[in-house]
Amino acid sequence: MLVGSDNAWRRLLVFEDPQCPDCRQFEEVSGDLLRREVAAGAVAVEYRIRCFLGPESVRAANALALAAEAGRFDQLRREMFAAQPSQGSAGCTVDDLVALGRRAGLHDPEYATAIREGRYEQWARERDKVFKDQDPRGTPAAFLDGQLLASEVLYDPQALGDLVRG
Repeated sequence: MLVGSDNAWRRLLVFEDPQCPDCRQFEEVSGDLLRREVAAGAVAVEYRIRCFLGPESVRAANALALAAEAGRFDQLRREMFAAQPSQGSAGCTVDDLVALGRRAGLHDPEYATAIREGRYEQWARERDKVFKDQDPRGTPAAFLDGQLLASEVLYDPQALGDLVRG
């Protein structure tokens, strides 16, 4: 799911699982920087959502696919990370995802229905199999214009910003 313009100077490909605590930390540390750089046209961020942490990740990936249809992917993604349950819990419930969707601006009753039906859960599982082969080390992982970034760069907004603007 692409956040930003196809015409951006650079392309950052990010593998994330919405239930991954390390991915939440990446968002907390570098999310604002990436949003500023996306707004400036310096980078477009393509998120490839993994769902390997269990059924809670599949539910979350389903919700993100639905949010992408409505143009609210990044808004829901941020809400999910802000409210992420502790690792080892059952993760976000269906009701949690509906409530987070409302906070992200997803008020159409169809969103809640599709969450409850698991409309994209099978698709999310299939995409995860594909993304597993592309993901070099687990989440979060990122490539900038095809070059794998060191893990520590993801948690260093100054270094990441320098590379993105490079």
